[in-house]
Amino acid sequence: MAIRLVLFFAVATCAASMRAAEIDGVDLGTINDPLAEASVFLPVDQAFAFSLHLRPGEDGVEQIVARWDMPAGYYLYRHGFRADAEEGLALGELRIPRGEMRTDEYFGKSEVYVGSVEVVVPVIRRAVRTATVRFAYQGCAEQGLCYPPTERDEVLDFGQLRPAASSQTAILLGAAALLVAVLLTVRAMRSRRAVR
Repeated sequence: MAIRLVLFFAVATCAASMRAAEIDGVDLGTINDPLAEASVFLPVDQAFAFSLHLRPGEDGVEQIVARWDMPAGYYLYRHGFRADAEEGLALGELRIPRGEMRTDEYFGKSEVYVGSVEVVVPVIRRAVRTATVRFAYQGCAEQGLCYPPTERDEVLDFGQLRPAASSQTAILLGAAALLVAVLLTVRAMRSRRAVR
C-alpha cells in the first residue's frame, strides 16, 4: 500500500510540473536531450566516405589514391592524414592538395577539406603482390562534434595494375597509327586509279 501511495504522489507531482511548464509557455519539446543530439551527427563512415583505387604513375611509380567525400557541414584536417604499410611495401610522402584555412575550437587555425579530397600515396618499393595499408584521418562537423582520429586497414591487390605506357611510347604508338592510316589511304587511292 505504501508503494502505491508513493507512486501516486510521484506521478501527480510530475503531471503538475508538466502542466505548470505548459502554463508558463515552456515548450517541453525544445529541452536539450544530449542523447537526442548525438543522433544528429552522421557515423564516421558516412561523414567521411572513404574510397580507394590504384593507378600506375606517369613515371612508372605505382600510386594509391585515397578519396574522402563529405556531405555539407563536415570537414577533414590536413594534419590528420597518414598512410602506413606493412613489411614488403614502402610508401613515399603523401601528396595532399591545398585546402582552405579555417579556425575552429578544437585545433585553432588549421588547413581543412570540405566536399571531397584525394590524397595520392606513391609506392616507393613493393616486394609483394598484396599488402595491407592503414589510412588515418580526422575530421569534424561544423555543428560542434570533432570525431576521434580514425584508422582504416585496406588490403590492396597490385596484380590488378597494368603497366602505364610512358609518354614516349604513347607518342610512338600514335605516330605508327597515323602512318598506317596514311599508307592505307594511299593504297586505296592507287587501287581506284588502277580500276579506271
